[in-house]
Amino acid sequence: MIKFINTPFKRFFAALTLLTIIPAPGYNPNEKDIAHAKPYFPIVGLIVGLIAYGIAKLMIGFAAPPAIVAGVMVILLAGASKGFHVDGLADTADGFFSSRSRERIMEIMHDSRIGSMGVIALVSVLGLKAAGFFSITISDIPNAVLFSAIAGRCGMTLHAFFSTYARKEGLGKITFQNKSPLCLIWIILFMFGTGSLLFAVNGLIVAAVIVLFVILWSFYCYKQINGATGDTLGACEEICEMLVPVILCCMA
Repeated sequence: MIKFINTPFKRFFAALTLLTIIPAPGYNPNEKDIAHAKPYFPIVGLIVGLIAYGIAKLMIGFAAPPAIVAGVMVILLAGASKGFHVDGLADTADGFFSSRSRERIMEIMHDSRIGSMGVIALVSVLGLKAAGFFSITISDIPNAVLFSAIAGRCGMTLHAFFSTYARKEGLGKITFQNKSPLCLIWIILFMFGTGSLLFAVNGLIVAAVIVLFVILWSFYCYKQINGATGDTLGACEEICEMLVPVILCCMA
C-alpha cells in the first residue's frame, strides 16, 4: 500500500492526485505532503504528456486527420486535470474582467457559476490551443503536446513561487508555502531542458516566453487581488499549455 512508502514518493503521489485524475489507492495526501509537492509537478506534467504523446502517435499511425488529433489532445490535457485548471481559468476571467473591487473580484472567483467572460476565456484559450496543435506539422504534435503538458505544470509552479496567497484561508494556501530556491532552479532547468531536447533552439525560446509570461501574470494577479489563488494557478497552467503550440507554429 502507498501508505508504507517513504516521504519523497508520498509527495510525488500528493502531486499526482492533486493535479490529475490518476488515483493513488490507499493514500490520502496530508497538508505537509501537499506543501512539499511542488518539485514533483513537472514530473506529473511529464507523465500526462507521455500519455498524450502515446495517444497522438497512435492516432497519427492510424492516419487520423490533423484536426481530429489536435482536438483530442486538447480534450486529453483538460481531462487529465479533472477540469480543475479550465475551471480556474473561467473563474479568474469572470473575476478579473468584472471591473469590480478586489473583494468583489474574490467573491466572483469563488462563485461556482460561470459567467460570460469565463466562457469567452475558455473558448479563446482552448480554441487557440487546438489551432496551435493543428497548425504545426502533424509529426510534431506528439512532441508539442508532451512539452505543453510539462510547460503548463512548470508554469503554475513558477506562479506559486512568484506569488503570495491572496486569501486568508483555503486549501490553495498550502501550495504557496515552502518556496525553496533549489526547487525554483530545478523547475526552470527541467522546462528548458525538455524544451531543448524536444525542439532544440525553438524549445528554449518557448521556455523563455513561458517564464516571462508567468512573471507578468504574477504581477497582473497582484495588481488585481494582491496575490494569487488556486484559480489563478489553474488559469496560468492553461495559458502556458496554450502558448507552447501557438509559439511553435508561429516559428515554423
